[in-house]
Amino acid sequence: MTEKKRFWSFLLIAFGGGWLLQGLGILLGSTWYQICVALCMFMPMLGVLISHGSLRKERTCIRWEPQVRGHGGWYLAAWLGPAVISILCAAWFFLLFPDRFDANLSYVTAQLPAEGELPIPPLAMAAVQFVQAITYAPFLNAILAVGEEVGWRGYMTPYLAERFGRRAGLLLSGALWAVWHWPLILLAGYEYGTGYPGAPFTGMLLMCLGCTTMGILLTLLYDKSGSIWAPALAHGALNAAAGIGVLFLHAGETALFLGPTPLGLVSGIPLFVLAAYVLLRKIP
Repeated sequence: MTEKKRFWSFLLIAFGGGWLLQGLGILLGSTWYQICVALCMFMPMLGVLISHGSLRKERTCIRWEPQVRGHGGWYLAAWLGPAVISILCAAWFFLLFPDRFDANLSYVTAQLPAEGELPIPPLAMAAVQFVQAITYAPFLNAILAVGEEVGWRGYMTPYLAERFGRRAGLLLSGALWAVWHWPLILLAGYEYGTGYPGAPFTGMLLMCLGCTTMGILLTLLYDKSGSIWAPALAHGALNAAAGIGVLFLHAGETALFLGPTPLGLVSGIPLFVLAAYVLLRKIP
């Protein structure tokens, strides 16, 4: 099988399996949604495995072995960077939209049952989530995130970069990664909620910008660390920290299109600028 055929086989499995599981999760709802979304994160890895018959470096060129010695700073950035970025993006958003900030966490309490109460004070709850995001949560989430990273950063991005050039490959890779999420945005309000102008289609387009941005930074971590585990850790850390700013929204907010997550149109500006700098100055 030629490498081009392997690539199309990879896409068929990654997208076909991913979209099938996303659809099932949306259809079944509740707990099954979380399970199906978690499982679909392994579809890119499965695509590499089936298209290449192996996940070994000799067959796929994916660098598995953690290269911590001499690359500790990059692993530290992968671990703590997403939390710092998430907080900076949220702070930037609330600086521009102070009327949407609520220190009482009414956004969270509004989603509890009528008789429900927060088990701890609101700010303590936010502190707990932050501590989780900078301690164990990134490492737990990395177990799921590596399923995506093997496919996107380990295989797809290098293939596209070799075929179309480094920068064009990164842009195309980010767009494809975003399209992989589209059923969740279209049918379940993933990432951006509901009720924003042009929903859900503007959210689907914004996801292209967000995934391209994150793809550039995750690829940088992969290149500099020499192992797929660094972007997997950063991916997991972002999943753990991205929602911290959401805790401080007012009750009744249904749209996260502008922010305060790192992938919001306004809140994400610092992240978009950083990725543009990396793409233009740090990637040949």
